[in-house]
Amino acid sequence: MRLLALVALGVAAAVPTDLQRNAFKGRSSSNLSLRIIHTNDLHAHYSPFNKYGSDCSSDDTAKGACFGGAARLATTIAQLRQGHPNSLLLDAGDQAQGTLFYTVGKFNTTIKVMNWLRYDAMCIGNHEFDDGPSLLARFFSKLDFPAICANIDTTRNPELARVVKPYVIVDKFQLGIIGFITNTTGSISSAGPTVSFSDPVPAVNRYVQELRQKGIKRIIAVSHNGYHEDMDVAARTHGLDLIVGGHSHTYLALNASEPGAGGAYPTAVTNLDGRTTFVVQAKAWGEYVGYVDVEFANDGSVAKLTGKPVHMTTNITEDAAMAASVAQWRQPFEAYGETLVGNVTAGVSNSNCFLAECEIGDMAADAILWARNKDTPTDIAMINGGGIRAEFASGPTKVKDVLLVFPFGNAVVSLDISGKQLWQIIAGVFQKTNLANGRPITSFLQVAGAQVKYHPDPGSTSGAFVVDSIQIAQGNSGTWVALDETKTYRVATLDFIARGGDNIIDPPIDAPALLGLDVIVEDYFRQFSPITPKLAGRIINTSA
Repeated sequence: MRLLALVALGVAAAVPTDLQRNAFKGRSSSNLSLRIIHTNDLHAHYSPFNKYGSDCSSDDTAKGACFGGAARLATTIAQLRQGHPNSLLLDAGDQAQGTLFYTVGKFNTTIKVMNWLRYDAMCIGNHEFDDGPSLLARFFSKLDFPAICANIDTTRNPELARVVKPYVIVDKFQLGIIGFITNTTGSISSAGPTVSFSDPVPAVNRYVQELRQKGIKRIIAVSHNGYHEDMDVAARTHGLDLIVGGHSHTYLALNASEPGAGGAYPTAVTNLDGRTTFVVQAKAWGEYVGYVDVEFANDGSVAKLTGKPVHMTTNITEDAAMAASVAQWRQPFEAYGETLVGNVTAGVSNSNCFLAECEIGDMAADAILWARNKDTPTDIAMINGGGIRAEFASGPTKVKDVLLVFPFGNAVVSLDISGKQLWQIIAGVFQKTNLANGRPITSFLQVAGAQVKYHPDPGSTSGAFVVDSIQIAQGNSGTWVALDETKTYRVATLDFIARGGDNIIDPPIDAPALLGLDVIVEDYFRQFSPITPKLAGRIINTSA
């Protein structure tokens, strides 16, 4: 991979805007007022993007349908800093992976952007591990601020242990900031065998106590754990005033009933001390920047909290210096990304791929099955819903669009799996629990060459399903035959899944990597365009 060349960093300019606030008031006495500015899950979206996550076209720009980008972040963050005498900028992880900035340059652009914006701390996200812990350690060593995570065990990885600490104390404000990450990271990332992850609750309680013993009364957290999971952590811990979160890409609104909102900004949770812990998050990709103004009482609790998520629309002027630098950093991949591979007749969403059969999932599985059958007879193809990260817009499809939807550099592998194990794998996905190890499965499957019928499990509190039947297609004959547990099937899937990713397969299977998923999808577009997205009826709820 070519790395982007380093360039000199500049200073962001401010453009004042009116920022409405939502207030929570308690005791009136306080000894510190502090503004917390926060981002999460940028996924290398340093250029403005449209609703599909793709680069903005001139049409999008003319319609005001562009969002985010590092230049708008620079403007807004500078303005928010100027609006308060005491401020901190935090990131809740997953700066990595999602656009060609990362695919081509890995963390090079991320280092430049984050140091330019002068972050004060970040928590690790699971996608920071996508190219292994060694690259992640080198990334953290080049940042001008600390990386924090309390529930990671790095004792077998000294390189990472040197640059990741459980918390940081901001002496100026006598404030402790604890980091934590989802404890599923080991199965949903490429963290490898030298690091492990635990339940964040004991870790948070341990370090709250340690900070209190050091005389720190004001304690907040920055988390890559998910919105509902953060609320659970808040309820089961002591001493946290605020959790700045990420991972679930949740939009929180001042009015929780606003269409598209996943909850209230901020969300108030009663902790084990009987006090309030506030939870915030700012959706994803830099479409929003969140901020809260916190007034701390003398005992370290929150006396008053105000704030809102700021929408990064075209109404916000881009910082000229940052915009120019972003344009320069794009040059190594600009021509490559613009290569045309085909077209789509209608825009297609990825919003349901974690829950049910989805159009992009059918298309991707079809592409894998088609590609493998050119080399060797293959029965079915499987891809995890979490591997589908964006949407296809209607019209011309370019290399950069394919890499936006499938950004992880996954390779396709071929596995020979017994019918009995194949049933257990698929049934486990629907039951949300791996039937071999009893641990949660953290994604959904999209398939080709198979048809799965299922119904909701009436005794489940987690939304699990029971598989009624699995049928396997007989070539191109249009006929289906029930899965035979005594037969061995050739299954094409991603190396990520074969290695145990999302806990779908256990034990993991070490299989040689074949073609990259992005190359297969590009070839599929070239062969079959124009592509009309449609559901193929492969995953059927029999109770519907």
